[in-house]
Amino acid sequence: MRYIGDVHGKFNQYLDIIKDCDASIQVGDFGAGFKPLPEIGSNHRFIRGNHDDPAICLKSPNWIPDLTVEGRTFFVGGAFSIDRGIRTIGIDWWHNEELSTPELYQAIDLYQEIKPQIMVSHDAPVTVMKGLFSYSDRGSRTANAFDAMFEAYQPVCWIFGHWHRDIRVNRLGTEFICLAELSYIDI
Repeated sequence: MRYIGDVHGKFNQYLDIIKDCDASIQVGDFGAGFKPLPEIGSNHRFIRGNHDDPAICLKSPNWIPDLTVEGRTFFVGGAFSIDRGIRTIGIDWWHNEELSTPELYQAIDLYQEIKPQIMVSHDAPVTVMKGLFSYSDRGSRTANAFDAMFEAYQPVCWIFGHWHRDIRVNRLGTEFICLAELSYIDI
């Protein structure tokens, strides 16, 4: 499986990345809502990031809905936009960029129930981010929910984007893989 970092609507580069692989998962900020989505095969899918219009994602057959479980892989999209103050609601920012608090509690419960081997999300736990990036001690509600998940159970691998840097780090036996924009890894 090829995992791909943020695309931000750079679909020509994205299409080059997927042309030589059978299946891929893009980890959010695909570009849904900024440009028409490209036609891609059903084996090439994406989760939503904070810079994806949830309504457009819902219409795409390639979107992996939040809280999807496939085998021992768990998918959760969304994140907090630190630049929301310069964005326009409904144009390049959406009020439901993150899951609601009740939805995040549901995500935590499901995560604890299935104990995934692989977690695929747009953001990552606060405790991991604080050591890697300039990051608020409080984090967002999404990153805080991911903290609760990680504290309850450590998957083998956690793949995410959002931070636009390639980083691999092991925390408590979990390999965290952050993918930069248009970066990818085959696992």
